[in-house]
Amino acid sequence: MGKQYNKAEKRRRRARYLKRKALAARQKKAAQAKKPDTAPAPA
Repeated sequence: MGKQYNKAEKRRRRARYLKRKALAARQKKAAQAKKPDTAPAPA
């Protein structure tokens, strides 16, 4: 039973990790997209 449980736990842990990673990437992208708007264009 231990191995089966570990497999399920690993899937759950991985899903949470991927969700965190995706969220972080989205926030980073949003921050990058926001910065150029607020800063005056060097022209």
